[in-house]
Amino acid sequence: MTTNEYPASITIVSELNARHCDDLFMQLCQVAARDDNARVCGLSADKIFELVKAREALASTAIGNGLILPHIRLNDLECLVVVFGRLDQPMNHPTPDDQPLAIACLLLVPNSKPVEGLRFMADLGSCMRSEEKRNRLLAAQTGLELKELLATQRSTTHTLIAADIMAPPRLFVTPETQLRQATRMMAENRQEILPVLDDGKLVGELSSTELFKLGIPDFFNQLKSVGFIRYFDPFEKYFAVEAASCVGDVMNRELPTFHENATLIEIVFGISVLKQQMIYITNHRQELLGIISQALLLERIINL
Repeated sequence: MTTNEYPASITIVSELNARHCDDLFMQLCQVAARDDNARVCGLSADKIFELVKAREALASTAIGNGLILPHIRLNDLECLVVVFGRLDQPMNHPTPDDQPLAIACLLLVPNSKPVEGLRFMADLGSCMRSEEKRNRLLAAQTGLELKELLATQRSTTHTLIAADIMAPPRLFVTPETQLRQATRMMAENRQEILPVLDDGKLVGELSSTELFKLGIPDFFNQLKSVGFIRYFDPFEKYFAVEAASCVGDVMNRELPTFHENATLIEIVFGISVLKQQMIYITNHRQELLGIISQALLLERIINL
């Protein structure tokens, strides 16, 4: 793909001076509203900002690695509009990997061409993961320079992959973690599943579904009516097990894992067909690189 063929109108804003996200988003929206392609929609900067804020309220678009990707879809837009901004100072903001924001990239996506937004995110994400290309991103002074880099990237990768979607694992336990401590961590962080790592390598997962089964005897599966078990205390066994167990005693060890280059369809297969609540992305040494939950997949792909 040549630079001229790259389907986006890109503007670069250097040294954004913003101390909170509303200020950051407004500065990006003001630039976007002046783009010739965006003008056909007849939206003011204030209206674009309102739409961006409404989308951000659904789920944060901070994706880690210092990047936030606010985006909206517009009906009358014909071409993807991109405003790529670098902050003059890192901004503290909740992110999946706890890194402060350094880059903000606003996308106005044609409602009739949502895939263009996904492809741009894939191109940008691939460049962000390469130290050499990230440096070129940060050094680019014009939209044309950025388009050249992204066009080159798209020529080598043609589809959305796991690395473009995954989030870094923020919480995990080890096989030696006391079960009581692990369950408390799950409750406090509202996590139904935790990966289990041993020296950085994925060795299992601890799920709330399996924890509840600790107190359920095998004959439950054969019962047809709750009337037979109304006086049974399902947590008597659970508390006895919890008091004496570590995560390694109860974790699920049979996990399908995916490489960071796994395609989107492979990830969808894992979640919809294999019925995995959590997809684990690992390297050849089985070290955990990232996770993709059902909610994350919905947020990154379906809710674009």
